[in-house]
Amino acid sequence: MSFLFIKPKARVQKRSDEAQEILDKIEAYLQEEVNEPLEILVRFWEAQAAAFSYKEIREILKDEDIPEKIIREWQQDYSKLVTECFDDYWKASMSEGAKENSLVSGFEFDMSENRVINWINEHGAEFVTRSTEEQKDAIKVFLKRSVKESMSTDELARLIRPCVGLTKPQAEANLRYYNTIKETLKSEHPKMQAATIERKAREASMKYAEKQHRKRAKDIAQTEIAQAYNKGADMAILQAQEHGEMGRVKRVWITSGDDKVCPVCRALDGMEIDMDGEFDSLFGEGKNKIPLKLKRSLFAHTEVPPAHPHCACGVLYEEIE
Repeated sequence: MSFLFIKPKARVQKRSDEAQEILDKIEAYLQEEVNEPLEILVRFWEAQAAAFSYKEIREILKDEDIPEKIIREWQQDYSKLVTECFDDYWKASMSEGAKENSLVSGFEFDMSENRVINWINEHGAEFVTRSTEEQKDAIKVFLKRSVKESMSTDELARLIRPCVGLTKPQAEANLRYYNTIKETLKSEHPKMQAATIERKAREASMKYAEKQHRKRAKDIAQTEIAQAYNKGADMAILQAQEHGEMGRVKRVWITSGDDKVCPVCRALDGMEIDMDGEFDSLFGEGKNKIPLKLKRSLFAHTEVPPAHPHCACGVLYEEIE
């Protein structure tokens, strides 16, 4: 891999016009396209929760493990979601990213190319695996001995169901919220019956879970669309090169440059690599060193943004030969 550097003033000039135009296009596309997959994800998790019977939940609590049968059902659910919905979103976003890449203006992007099809298939498989594992980890929050010892089986079963589809940190936050509401009600209303306290706390945690689901759905929708959009722009360059219509090209990581940019992307801002390189090979080097706790949230094999969930960075492409 070779690294290319340009004078700081030149990079600032590029950032003020081409780079900002790229970021504006990504932001506009995300604002237009995120709502539909967001709503589909929310409805998807609602359906999963409804299909998760209290009998199955009680069995899980008794055995302290999630049966393979249920895990396979979740995998099938997510596979169907990919096939019926996200495949189309990825394809449309890749096509849009290729079309909006000014460096290959006029070049016809081939969506039927094997590399494009393979990326969609592999990314879909990763999405199913990752989503299923996150769901397993979230449910396991409620299987801890300390949690089970402090609550009845029925109480836990009613808490688990609304949390289907959340991540482990979200499930932990929901459980803390539920316990806080319970303790507050006990303290402020000492004569209130235990069953009433549980019901009120459960209703509050269910409303909280709804907000958590919408936040997670938005994060996923934005991340998936941004990744496919940037991947399409990248593959258009590779296709143009293979057709002999373009020479050597470098990628330049670009961010908005404002205070909202996270430490990870701030470290990558302006970094340059060849088309056969990956930005994640730069993580942890010199002044761009990224703390370990932030590295854990990064995506593997980062040829293009996003580097992490809810990342809205872009890539500036420059032909150098």
